[in-house]
Amino acid sequence: MIYNRKITTIMENLTSGTRKNNEENSLKKWVILLGILSFVFFCTTIYFAKFAAPSFNNEVKALVQNQSEVETSLNNELNDLLAEHNLIKEQYGTLVDSLSEKDSIIMANAAEIQRLIAQQADYNKIKKQLKRLQSITQEYVAELDKLYAENTQLKEENTQLNQTLTQTRQEKQQIAQQNEDLTAKINTAATLKAYNIKSYCSYTKARKNEEVTTTKASKARKIKTTLTLAENSLITPGTYNVYCRVSVPGDGRVLTPGKSDAYTFTNNGQKLQYTAKATVNYVNKAENVTMVWDIRDNDKAMKGTYVVQVFTDNALLGETRFTLE
Repeated sequence: MIYNRKITTIMENLTSGTRKNNEENSLKKWVILLGILSFVFFCTTIYFAKFAAPSFNNEVKALVQNQSEVETSLNNELNDLLAEHNLIKEQYGTLVDSLSEKDSIIMANAAEIQRLIAQQADYNKIKKQLKRLQSITQEYVAELDKLYAENTQLKEENTQLNQTLTQTRQEKQQIAQQNEDLTAKINTAATLKAYNIKSYCSYTKARKNEEVTTTKASKARKIKTTLTLAENSLITPGTYNVYCRVSVPGDGRVLTPGKSDAYTFTNNGQKLQYTAKATVNYVNKAENVTMVWDIRDNDKAMKGTYVVQVFTDNALLGETRFTLE
């Protein structure tokens, strides 16, 4: 029994020692494994820090720089396109007002492209949008060119029409002036004319009852004015009045039968007194006219120069003078 216990004890000790050795071996293995891993990590870190990290950083920097350059290029392309668009709008002036809707579409597309660039959207998508915007602006310019050509043609047509109207107006004015001149000529031609207007003083010899012309104021008893109305087929035949106004020397007073309106006539809107009057039945033939002013018995003619004017109801026929001594 004692012997068996010893054997059992020995066996238990051996088993315990074996288990302990196994546990120690396992722990050593884990320690070795962790050490190896730590060493590998340490070496990797050193390698990455010394060799891989700078290269990676450079690649990241290059990528960032490339992205910035792309954004700048896209922005420049868009800005150039908009600058050209605005320049075209300035050049075409008010014509762009008729394409305001198209201009709004262009500006909306430009704003969308700016938004995509700011969001760093897909490069190809942005390029497609830019290409589409360029196509729209080209259509815009083509429509402006068409409007400009149509407007230019209309201006030329308007200019030609205005020139034609001006020429027509000038021709009408010229014709009207010619008609007016012709009417004036006809009216002038259709006016009574007189020639051989003469005025003189006379008296009658008692013995022979003969009228004698005199330039002596003391002998003058009558002032006679004679004239001939010219032949004129343009004048309407009928009764016409001829007036004679005799102005005495000195104060120019007109000799008149009386102060009433019965001895006046109107010429060019002015009421004038007359010295003598003759009524003529004119039939388009030359007509001799004589008008006489009888010097009153208790009156004497004045020395000096007398002015004699001859009128019709419409015009002054002429003027003459005579002098008494």
